[in-house]
Amino acid sequence: MNKKRLRLSEAAAYCDGIVKGPEIPLPGNIWPDSREVRPGDGFVALPGEHADGHRFVGAALDNGAGLVIGTAEGIAPWEKRILEGGASCLVVEDAENALVRIAEGYLQEVSPKVKIAVTGSVGKTTTRELIRSALEPVFRVHSAKRSHNTRIGCAMTVLAMPPCTEVLVLEMGTNHPGEIRSIVEHFPPTIAVITAVAPVHLEGLGDLEGVLSAKLEIIPREGLDLLIYNADDPKLSQAIEGTQRPFRIAGVGYRKGSALLLTGTDTVFERGNLQVGLSYGGQSWVCQSLLKGTHHAINIGFAVMTGLALGVPMETLLKGISGMAPLRGRGKWIRDGRVHLLIDESYNANPSSVAAALEVLRSLAVPGRRLAVLGGMRELGEKSGKLHSEIFGMIDFLDGVVLVGEEWANITESPAGAKVQQWRVRDAKEAADLLEGLAVKEDTVLVKGSRSYGLEQVVERLACP
Repeated sequence: MNKKRLRLSEAAAYCDGIVKGPEIPLPGNIWPDSREVRPGDGFVALPGEHADGHRFVGAALDNGAGLVIGTAEGIAPWEKRILEGGASCLVVEDAENALVRIAEGYLQEVSPKVKIAVTGSVGKTTTRELIRSALEPVFRVHSAKRSHNTRIGCAMTVLAMPPCTEVLVLEMGTNHPGEIRSIVEHFPPTIAVITAVAPVHLEGLGDLEGVLSAKLEIIPREGLDLLIYNADDPKLSQAIEGTQRPFRIAGVGYRKGSALLLTGTDTVFERGNLQVGLSYGGQSWVCQSLLKGTHHAINIGFAVMTGLALGVPMETLLKGISGMAPLRGRGKWIRDGRVHLLIDESYNANPSSVAAALEVLRSLAVPGRRLAVLGGMRELGEKSGKLHSEIFGMIDFLDGVVLVGEEWANITESPAGAKVQQWRVRDAKEAADLLEGLAVKEDTVLVKGSRSYGLEQVVERLACP
């Protein structure tokens, strides 16, 4: 069967929409942000907390949008301009639900052999990209280009999928109960991966039990063939191993009895890169990786286990993984800037990932000072103070720390922190201004903080010679 991209009329049939304008193939890129739109792309006008997306239809058209999806009321003021400009519009009752229903229909049309979903408190995006790198030598793989891990983000990823796709890799995140379940109802996986359960998004999920329940929502009502999980996570392992299930399971970790065993004695740093010892089916291998930090060993294990389950030879998997470089904002090392080494972990932060990043900095032999820029960790609820204090207690090895944001305001001197020079600032701009005058060429600097702090500003300043 020759699979093709949906026509606009076919998309309309999936969501009970009305087409106005030319009949066109549904664009592969459909954006809720008008700033992302490029010529020929689609724009979907979503309701927002602060602004209705229909307000930005004009900006999307200015950028060359070939399709606008929105409600009749929202599109009406723009309809004349849309049609006179040669674009099309799809009028729907609810734009988000419409996009999800179209994506659900398109997924059924393409029907990839394998649908992989990755969730977990840490390591989702890196694991997703490792899986893609491991499988691409054998399969036509499609995955999100960014952290599109919400319901609408997964729909965008599916709609960008080429019709020839054999393996689809989705990332699924959550900050409240039921969110992953809602995604899975529309895009059910055949293989699911749960990386970890950690204190993240506690404002919406309450406690670790709430986090665990949310991650287990990735198991669909039917159709799952394999669940891959972190065997070193006690809560997660107990929940998975202690129940009857109609699907296979495969634990990955250092724990004896794991389906894929990580052999810790073989995990070493070499020129900043990572080597991971792996044992499976009575045989042993060493995976060479460009990733930085031993905490990535488990993520590599998830990718390898996924590939083995699909019948890919180990040597092929290891070759694919070895070529994957650290992602921007997620452990990328920058050596040609203002400092000796800049560790870019600016994309996001939670207690587990901050602790792992600090351990990487601690492990390095450096010519000068060890400095860290730590943004506050958001969405931790009533445990925020305690968890920030715990991180503060891990910084005794630093020569200096820049604490960004209000979350650190009530964290005062501690036995560990008292040894470290501290600077407290309100935002990323203040941090960047401070570091420009503070950092010298011999310094090694870690930048880590919650997404909302925008600490990539600090990275951009320090990355310039």
